[in-house]
Amino acid sequence: MNFRASLNKHRLYLIAIGAIYPLGFAPFGYWIATFVSLCLLINEVIFDCDSPETEQKNKQKPHKNKISSLSLFSIGLYWSFGAFGVGVSWVYVSIHEYGHAPVLGAIAISFLFVLTLSLVKAAGIYSIGKMSHWFGRNLLLLIIPFAWLVSEFAQRILFSGFPWLFAGYSQIDGPMWMLSTWLGVYGVSWFLLAIASCLVLVTIFYLKAKKQNNLNQFHKPTLYILAILMSIPLLAEITATDVIHPDKKSIDVALVQPNIKQDEKWDRRHFSHIVDILYEQSNDHWDADLIVWPEGAIPAYQHQVQDIMQDINRYALKTNTDLLLGLPVYESQQDTSYAAFVSLGASEQTYHKQVLVPFGEYVPLGKWLRGLIEFLNLPMSNFSPATTTQQPMEFEDYQVIPAICYEIAYPDIVHALMQQADENISKPMLLVTVSNDAWFGDSWGPYQHMEMARMRALELGIPLVRSTNDGITAVVDARGNMLAKLNRYEQATLRHSVNLDYYETIYRRYGLSGIYSILLLSIGIFLIALRGKSSK
Repeated sequence: MNFRASLNKHRLYLIAIGAIYPLGFAPFGYWIATFVSLCLLINEVIFDCDSPETEQKNKQKPHKNKISSLSLFSIGLYWSFGAFGVGVSWVYVSIHEYGHAPVLGAIAISFLFVLTLSLVKAAGIYSIGKMSHWFGRNLLLLIIPFAWLVSEFAQRILFSGFPWLFAGYSQIDGPMWMLSTWLGVYGVSWFLLAIASCLVLVTIFYLKAKKQNNLNQFHKPTLYILAILMSIPLLAEITATDVIHPDKKSIDVALVQPNIKQDEKWDRRHFSHIVDILYEQSNDHWDADLIVWPEGAIPAYQHQVQDIMQDINRYALKTNTDLLLGLPVYESQQDTSYAAFVSLGASEQTYHKQVLVPFGEYVPLGKWLRGLIEFLNLPMSNFSPATTTQQPMEFEDYQVIPAICYEIAYPDIVHALMQQADENISKPMLLVTVSNDAWFGDSWGPYQHMEMARMRALELGIPLVRSTNDGITAVVDARGNMLAKLNRYEQATLRHSVNLDYYETIYRRYGLSGIYSILLLSIGIFLIALRGKSSK
C-alpha cells in the first residue's frame, strides 16, 4: 500500500510540475514558470539516469530505487500529460462547442489528442536514458536538449504536425528573446533546455560537495559551462544589428475584425449580414494603402461570389488600395478545394494554404471517418494543401509574406516564403497573417496563436499585421512588440501606420541551418564518445 501510494504521489507530482509549464506562455507570460517546470523535470530525468559521478558505482551496485520508481518513459508521459492537458485544454472547446460533439465524446477526443502529444514527448524523454547509456552520462548536458529538440521536430512533423507550446515561445518576453533572431524558436528551446540542465547539474554537484563537507570536490567545469551558456543570450542582445530604413518608410493598414459568431458563420441565413458588416467596416478606410479581411471572411467559395469580388475590386482600383482577404477557392479542373488568401486591386494574386488543420480543414482517413460524429462533418473541412510552390505576394512598393491561420506556427514555411522574397526583388516586406480563432472559443488558444505570430516577426526582423474574425487582431513591429490590437469579441477596424523598418537577422539569412549545425555537432560528439566507449 505504501509502495502504491508513493507511486501515485510521484505521478501527481509529475502532472503538477507539468501543469505549470504552460504558465510561461500567453496569456500569462510567466516565463520563469516554464523554466522551473523544465528544471524539475530535468532533475527527475537526471536522478533516473544517475549523475555522471555515480556511473562507476552503479556498475557494481544497482540503483536502490529502480524497482519502486517510475521509468523515464512514464516520467515523460505524466509530465507531458500535465503540460498539454492544461496548455491545450482549449481543444475541448473547439470539439464540444463548435464541433457539437457530446460532452463525453469531446472529453474522449481531447484525452486522445493530449495523450498523442504526450507520447511524442515521453518518447523523447525515454531516449535520454538510452543515449546516456550509449554515450555516457557525462554527456547529459548535450543529450537532454538534443532529445527535447528532436521531440519538438517530431511534434511539428507527425500527423501533419501540431507545433504548439514549444519551450522557446516562453521567452518571447523573457531574457533569451533575442536568441530567436540567431536560431529561431527551436534554438531558443535548445538553449533553454541546456541552461536548465546545466543549472540542475551544478545544483546537484554543489549539494553533494556540501554534504561531504568538501566544496573542493565541487565540479567547477559545469559552472563555467553554465556561465558561458547564460552569456550567449546577452551576447545576442549586445551584437544586435542596427535597424534598416527602406525607401518606403511606412504603410497605412486597416485590419478588419467583424466578430462573427462561429455558429452563424456558415449559416446561409446570415450571409448577407456578414457581407454587410465587412463592407461597413471597410467604408471609412478605402484611403488606406492596404485593407485586410480575416480568414474565411466571406463564407462562400470565390466562384460563388464573383459579383461581390468584382464590386470590391472596383473600390480597390478606384482608391488605389490593395485588399487581402481569406476565402476558399475551388479549382474545377483539378476538382480540388483550397483555403486561400486573395488580393484584389491593381495586383490580383492568390496564395493557397500549405498546411491544414487536422479535423478542421481536412479529415484524416475521411473516407472512413466522415459521418461517425457531427464533429467530423464540419463545414469547409474538405480542403487540400497547396500542390505547387507558393510565392510571396508582390505589390507596387512592398511585398507581403502571407500566412493563413495555422501556418504561422510553422517557422520553416514562413522562412521559405521570406527567402523567396529576398531572392526575387528588393522591396520592404510585411508579414500578413489572417485567422478565424472563433474555433478556440473563450480559451487560451487565441493568445497562444498570437504569441507565435509575434515570434515569427522577431525571428525574421520584419513587421507583422494580423486580421482575425473575433480577435486578436494586431500590429507587431520588427522586434516582436505588439504596438496596437483589438481585443477579443470586439467588432472594429484597426487602423495603423505600420513602420516598414526591418532588421537583417541571422535567422532570416540562414533559417534552421544554425540549430541543425548544433544538432549535427552534438551527433558528432556522441559518435566520438561511443567510439571511445567501444574501444575500452
